[in-house]
Amino acid sequence: MQGESGCSAVSGDRFRYRLDRTMTPLRGWKAFIWRTRFPHMLEPLGSDLWFADGGVVSFKGFDYPTRMVVVRLADGGLWLWSPVERTAAIEAEIRSLGPVRHIVSPDKLHYLFLEDWQAAFPDANVWATATTIAKCRQLRFCGVLADNPPAEWNGQVDQFYFTNSPFMDELIFFHRASRTAIIADLSQTFSATFLKHHWPWWMRAIARVSKMIEGWGYPPIDYRVSFRNRSTARPKIRELIGKHPEHVVVAHGEVVRTGGEAFLRRAFSWLLH
Repeated sequence: MQGESGCSAVSGDRFRYRLDRTMTPLRGWKAFIWRTRFPHMLEPLGSDLWFADGGVVSFKGFDYPTRMVVVRLADGGLWLWSPVERTAAIEAEIRSLGPVRHIVSPDKLHYLFLEDWQAAFPDANVWATATTIAKCRQLRFCGVLADNPPAEWNGQVDQFYFTNSPFMDELIFFHRASRTAIIADLSQTFSATFLKHHWPWWMRAIARVSKMIEGWGYPPIDYRVSFRNRSTARPKIRELIGKHPEHVVVAHGEVVRTGGEAFLRRAFSWLLH
């Protein structure tokens, strides 16, 4: 199906907003405080790319911030990456940029709000990896994503598929016009402020030792330890770095606004050396 415009439906059992019974949107006062302090707002980052911070979700008992990316393609259509919780405000901002044509999930952990966005934009194509499609059987998927971009954004957004961990496969994207790398879980850049307010002291210590913090951007230690056949991943990371990214948008942590190439060399030093 990759690279084809015609979409086929994938259906099945009803999907619920959960992640292996461990990931749910925050409710109550935590959600209220987060949304009050960090409202949904699209922020431009280079040419034809915006990002927006969503609320916090709980994964295995720990809080994670969420973030989405919006790219306007050459045909004027919008490409939505890892959409956050849909609100009237963020939907209105996105609609003002153009028609939503593609909704993209980078890995099987980033699926929480796909159903809601597909309901809002039923004509949009929903794309994902094979593992996500198998997990979300009630959604209608247009195609399976891997290393080669489909024709709809080939030459505009590059993609690099990593299947090296038995626990996670992930797509990293690179938007050429804005020189922005877009990463879901293979790089996490938690700020000291977020960790202080959301994680217990012992997990903050693990995050620092694991370098899952701003300035370093390592992935979680279990992801690194389980990352096998590294020789197949290194050429992809080197190719990404060779595109000289200026910005790096991660789903969980701080956005790297300048010096993206140097950041990626540091963030993937555990893999490259």
